[in-house]
Amino acid sequence: MAKNINYVIQSYYENLKGTYKDIADYLLDNSSFNSGLTINDLAKDAGVSISSISRFAKMLGFKNFQDFKLSLLTSDETDQGLFQDIKSTDSYMEMTHKIFNANISTLNATQQILTESQLRQATDIINNSNSVAFFGLGASSVVAQDGFHKFLRSDKKPYYTTDYHMQLMLATKMTDDDCAIVISHSGENKDTLAIVNELRKNNVKIIGITSYGNSTLTSLVNVALLSISEETNYQNEALHAIIAQISLVDTLFMITAIKDEAQTSTVFKEIRNTINMTRKSKTNKKTETL
Repeated sequence: MAKNINYVIQSYYENLKGTYKDIADYLLDNSSFNSGLTINDLAKDAGVSISSISRFAKMLGFKNFQDFKLSLLTSDETDQGLFQDIKSTDSYMEMTHKIFNANISTLNATQQILTESQLRQATDIINNSNSVAFFGLGASSVVAQDGFHKFLRSDKKPYYTTDYHMQLMLATKMTDDDCAIVISHSGENKDTLAIVNELRKNNVKIIGITSYGNSTLTSLVNVALLSISEETNYQNEALHAIIAQISLVDTLFMITAIKDEAQTSTVFKEIRNTINMTRKSKTNKKTETL
């Protein structure tokens, strides 16, 4: 499935400058393209050089112009923004409808810019590692903790801590046999980047999850997965990003679990038995009380 070019550009737009921003603006303002479009035509219409178009396409993750062109031709022309602002005049059900639709739009948009190659590379990194550590600060710590909770049910040793200094200490102790999943909405948080630099010193393989394709984080990790988000009046874009990022972590967990089904099934059974024992204990205590 071709990437939706509007969603991809959105994830890069904030950090674009000069010619790249001119190309992005042209593409966002002109959503309809002819199947006979050539790189020369696009360069002429956008008022830039052919090499600029080629570099722009590669920056967005496209293999070549034909791959880029396919996305231009197949992206939904009706995309005029993912989310609707909630108004004071809306009924409660109208507000609810907009909130739910915004969350659905976040997931659909994020899914549309994922590639088979990215997912394969990320899951290979996890499957070939002894342990997986989750790093995230502020709102991103919610995603990191959720990832830790999920991977407790895998055959990998998961690690997570909320405190920044403890995360930095954890990164210092990791080796090239481990991998890390680093979550940062902006990809520019200086403390998160300090953790990433420490991981790189130890040759730890890193999967980055962020909302900005050309952020500093994406340039430092082995593979970057992008979450699409958009700010509205009462919800900042980071909140929408969390929904998409949790789904990305869930996807990584499910794929790695299925690819390593024998080991994961054993761990699942052990954990389920342990949890069931606690439930039985509570039931017995209630019976004794009665």
